[in-house]
Amino acid sequence: MFRNKKIKIRVSGWSALLILIAILGISLTLAITVPYFGFYGLYNILAKFNLAHIDIFEKWYQDLFYFGWFIILIFSMIILLDLLSLFVIANCNVKLTKSVDTVVTIAQFAISVVLFKKFIVAGFDRIDVTWTGSIIIFLLLYIVVAVFSFEKTKDA
Repeated sequence: MFRNKKIKIRVSGWSALLILIAILGISLTLAITVPYFGFYGLYNILAKFNLAHIDIFEKWYQDLFYFGWFIILIFSMIILLDLLSLFVIANCNVKLTKSVDTVVTIAQFAISVVLFKKFIVAGFDRIDVTWTGSIIIFLLLYIVVAVFSFEKTKDA
């Protein structure tokens, strides 16, 4: 009965702007806080084995901005390295096979760990992560990326 009816919603002016700002605000809040709480749990595990140490601020919003910026830098670095590797592969006219993808991912992983430890952690004086802790963090991040970017072939 209702299958062929199209629902049209018309919103304009201030109401559209407020809805857009609300959606953007909620998306940004989720994008920062969800990884923040995930990293907080990971930090507790790493701290238990003396692989990381974080000095927390007195106010929660300072922690949110400080560690939110830290998380944004990590994800930005991973995305930039991925785009750079795709650019290099395209420039060299290399066919993207599983073996090439594996080698590129291992190289990205190694570069990520070094850049993270040498530049990102060094820029945050309240965060201290050992080399082993850095390797564990990026191993988990690359596993999550691999799980979400897995494409099942049509033959399977």
